[in-house]
Amino acid sequence: MSTATEIAESVFRQLTPTHGKGKLPRFVAVPGNDEVRWLLPFGGAKARQVLANWSPYRWRSRMGWAAIRAANLVGHVRELPGAVELAWNSGGGADWASLGWQGREEPIPVIYLGSPGPQRKAVVHLVERGSGKCQAVVKVPLAEEAKAAILHEADVLELLEKQRYGHAPRLLHVDPERGVTTQTFVEGHPGRRRLAPEHWRLLRSLLLPGETTSLSAWSAHWGHEAGSPAWAVEQLREDSPLPACWEHGDFAPWNIRRTTGGECALLDWENARRGGLPLMDAFHFLHMQNLLFGGRPQMYWPKLWDPAMEMGIAPSQVRSLELAYLVCAVVECTRQRNATRQRFLQATLELSRRRVA
Repeated sequence: MSTATEIAESVFRQLTPTHGKGKLPRFVAVPGNDEVRWLLPFGGAKARQVLANWSPYRWRSRMGWAAIRAANLVGHVRELPGAVELAWNSGGGADWASLGWQGREEPIPVIYLGSPGPQRKAVVHLVERGSGKCQAVVKVPLAEEAKAAILHEADVLELLEKQRYGHAPRLLHVDPERGVTTQTFVEGHPGRRRLAPEHWRLLRSLLLPGETTSLSAWSAHWGHEAGSPAWAVEQLREDSPLPACWEHGDFAPWNIRRTTGGECALLDWENARRGGLPLMDAFHFLHMQNLLFGGRPQMYWPKLWDPAMEMGIAPSQVRSLELAYLVCAVVECTRQRNATRQRFLQATLELSRRRVA
């Protein structure tokens, strides 16, 4: 926790275009998995709505999270094990108006800090003082690749709004120089871990009407990338048309919100691309959870035939699409030097190879 104040000051330096305005707020830094995860306002109660939209998936983490929410509600977060009240060394408060905030009073910031890595960012929830409701989310880069990722998401959200896509946050403000963006807050409960009908409705909403792509178009690209398995790429040289779609890139329960209307919204579009292959997000949803929650490598294509046909995909193409997902993911892991995930994916690919043999 020794770096909690440094991280917080880094966030506020980027939220302040000049010399800052007013005093820095009082925060309590709360750890998670030995890292600073939350910077919660000292008073506590105004963070209630934001915290209600989060829920860990491991049972031990859920117990800890319940304790954090309870302590926040009664204003005793600083008494939690490992929690530290921040002592500011320098700087001034953020200029919220320069970030698109239109409230009469300054908001109360509730800050989540992403996992350490090249794309680490801070997610600053702006809460109205009177109502306690979160009205906007500001994303702030904390690592070298985070700025480009945040600005890419802003471009994606602009395109989605132009096509009147209704399952994503709406962009409110962009500062290209700082790499800081503001978007609407999506209220809801975290998505379930099982692929459910609402997930398939969300996946179908990502299809691009009248547009097609093919496996061969993508395999030609992967074949020139480091780490691509040649035997798998060779099997993907198929020219049969497939429906093109928006590929979210991190379609996982923690990036899905179940809203009060029973539908779902997608958060964190930083890895999204237009014109991607269908079912890539569905396979990511399944394989990523196997990796993170101790599951064994397995292939899922026989279980996806029925929903795939509803998307205009023939059963004979589903296995090839799962193979395509695994090839693409291995290439990305090679580029990002993610050895743990790469080994898991290669073990999954070997299952497919043995079945073919």
